[in-house]
Amino acid sequence: MKHLLLTRFQGALIGANNLYISPQEISPNQLILDTTPALMNGIASLITRGRFEPQDWSQSSLDVTSEPRQAIVAMLPLMLFFHDDRVKLRETLINVSHSWQLDWETCSCAVALGYIGSRALTESLAPRDLLRQLLDETTNLHPLLFQELGTIDRLLEQSSSLHQVTQKLTAIAHPIITPTVLAIYCFLYTPEDFRTSMMRAYYGGYETSFTCALTGILAGMYNSLTGIPIDGLIATQERERWLLSAESLLTSWAGIDQEYRENSPIGLLPASNQPAVAYPLPVAAPQTIQRRQQA
Repeated sequence: MKHLLLTRFQGALIGANNLYISPQEISPNQLILDTTPALMNGIASLITRGRFEPQDWSQSSLDVTSEPRQAIVAMLPLMLFFHDDRVKLRETLINVSHSWQLDWETCSCAVALGYIGSRALTESLAPRDLLRQLLDETTNLHPLLFQELGTIDRLLEQSSSLHQVTQKLTAIAHPIITPTVLAIYCFLYTPEDFRTSMMRAYYGGYETSFTCALTGILAGMYNSLTGIPIDGLIATQERERWLLSAESLLTSWAGIDQEYRENSPIGLLPASNQPAVAYPLPVAAPQTIQRRQQA
């Protein structure tokens, strides 16, 4: 295993919430900070219930997901929680999109991002083959997204410059599909380099904060927390809260039982207006989950 799953969860949440350009140019991503309540409420629902409860989860985030770009980012906890089952993940993202009354374009973008995230988190992502796999395995994508992903695949093969790619994509300039495809391009051009991916997303100059957020999510999942430059991590607002929230979400995904979580001396994740806390991770043999043995 190249990276721990925990650090990949942490990389995704930190990547979504910092706009890292260079040590001299670090600023918070204001658009994504607006989705903090939705992200936290979604994570808290998954942790408290220990599973996905559609009505509870959707209702907890509904009031801050009326804007499609924010709605896509608000579905990040589900992308993490169902990363190991791409069929269930796709079904869940579609159902949540319908409950939030999102259009086909937005739903398709969420599904595409979820697919890439699943590949990254399960360490089955081969950058050169990814887009072909996505187009072959994912059905009912919006035709424009399907077309643009094919375009990006060809441009990546040709090692096209950022200027050439942005010119090609912004000729259509769809408010959701264009930044999503541009983020995928920025990530896949330098998949091993979080810093460069983010710089390309920033200098692409189209829906900058949203493009950078999606690029940060993908690059964070793939490179994990350890791949994020330390100065970018330090500049991320509420970074400790995101790190602990990722740990809490991982324990819930791993199947830690409700009694164990309630009896933890640290406790469950609190309401979204409180700092996140985590409970001890279990220690066990591979493929098993057991209670931590007390000394």
